[in-house]
Amino acid sequence: MISKKTIKKLCVVAAYTSPVISALMITPIFIYIGESLSGYFLALALIMFLVLVMWTVNILFTWIISKQKVKYNSVKYVLSYFICVVLTLVVVQMMFHGLTQATDNAHGKTFHFHLIVFFAINTVILILQDLVLVKEKNTEIELENARLKMKNMEAANQQLKHQVQPHFLFNSLSTLKALIKNSPQSAEEYLVKLSDFLRFSISSRELDTVKVAEELKLCVDYLAMQKIRFGEALRFAIQVPDGIKEGYQLPIFSLQMLAENAIKHNTLTAEAPLYIDITYNNGTITVSNNLQPNFDIENSGGSGLANLEERYRILSGEGILIEKTGNKFSVSIKVLGYENSNNRG
Repeated sequence: MISKKTIKKLCVVAAYTSPVISALMITPIFIYIGESLSGYFLALALIMFLVLVMWTVNILFTWIISKQKVKYNSVKYVLSYFICVVLTLVVVQMMFHGLTQATDNAHGKTFHFHLIVFFAINTVILILQDLVLVKEKNTEIELENARLKMKNMEAANQQLKHQVQPHFLFNSLSTLKALIKNSPQSAEEYLVKLSDFLRFSISSRELDTVKVAEELKLCVDYLAMQKIRFGEALRFAIQVPDGIKEGYQLPIFSLQMLAENAIKHNTLTAEAPLYIDITYNNGTITVSNNLQPNFDIENSGGSGLANLEERYRILSGEGILIEKTGNKFSVSIKVLGYENSNNRG
């Protein structure tokens, strides 16, 4: 069924095209026969009225047929041209009413002339109407495609996000197991922080992005947990302005994943600590660490960074910046404005 919006659009098109169609139809005739200017405006007003009537009839037919879900437009066209014949008969009868001197031959010529005129006007109206309907239909299709694309992107983002949490949980439980065996007191403290961490993870599971402040807290909680495990072998510092913390957003688990990545791929000892710095500069937050490669772990293929890269492309259309120098590794991610985020919280 045609929407009310489309019907309104057809009415608007009818309103501003009727004077144009009427002028284009009547002006050449009056130039040819040389009638007066006053007669021209009277004829123009009459034709304009008839054009509006024909527009109204065609819009009404279109709405009724779409409401009845008739598949074939031929029904609309047949009814439309039938009305043209009726209008021609009415107009001609009005012109010859009371004029007894008019001959049947003159009546017939006038009927044929007006029938051709009305058919021409109706054809133009049907073409304009179909153009509007096609344009509106294409617009609806484009909007529907955009909605489907957005839903697919949201689904993809949710899938990518959910890949992060099981990975983190597995590593945390492995760490907890080691602490229980080697340091029961540290294991208890670690378990409390892990409980708080998981509580936030569960409460925010429907979110794609969170405030920078919330993501930083999540990351700090994670680093505090690792500090219990590694002691002075792990050191970290955070330098992010308060305005950025409250005014912008990040994908959830983004900073935490980068910190986890740094710990996973480097060796940590009291003699050679791992330094993790989280800093803000010109719209981006950079997580950097000194390079102390851990060659004992299996090659993960960079799945964590690939996951984050894909999430960023879904949320903002841009990727992340990865830099590696002789003794430093860093990943820079752009903060997201509220208008660009996909936060549904």
